Amino acid sequence: MKRSAPARARLSRDSIVEEGIRLLGDDGLDGVSLRNLATRLGIRAPSLYWHVPDKDALLAAMMERIFTGCIESIPARTHWKDWMRGFGVVLWRTQSATRDFGRLFTTSPMEEVQIARTNALIAERIAGLDIPLDDAMRIQGSVQALITGWSIFAHAEFSAALHMDFRARALHDLDMLIEGEAARMVRTACR
Repeated sequence: MKRSAPARARLSRDSIVEEGIRLLGDDGLDGVSLRNLATRLGIRAPSLYWHVPDKDALLAAMMERIFTGCIESIPARTHWKDWMRGFGVVLWRTQSATRDFGRLFTTSPMEEVQIARTNALIAERIAGLDIPLDDAMRIQGSVQALITGWSIFAHAEFSAALHMDFRARALHDLDMLIEGEAARMVRTACR
């Protein structure tokens, strides 16, 4: 799908990443290439190099944008348990809706600067919760690992043969993780 001349004039890293995410949705991870992306944008592939140096950088930027979108879509909360549950639900929804998410997640070579930006965004969003920031950061990491693990498992080629409600299991385990952390905090406070 070729874009019009005004679209070409607005070419930016953000527009490239957003179109890359649309390409992922349309053609899957195997269809994401700089050549295919350039064709969709109505430009030649070398024009992309001003904004993304290679496919790995594109994939990492797409992964960062998808995750940033998750964080930004969580409604503001003051109680940590509500925020963590909302985070888990948004992660599940986003990962389930993103074609080839498991492969993108496991193959995107994120750079330290991208990870630092993501951690800073998370810290900013959870700084006002009713628990210490270190605890909140640790728990959100556990939520990410839990939900992403279930999501990847749910989208494995053999998942249908397991006859399992992956979403229900993931959200049940999310609730167990949150309640377990709450109980741990009570035990720690009573010492």
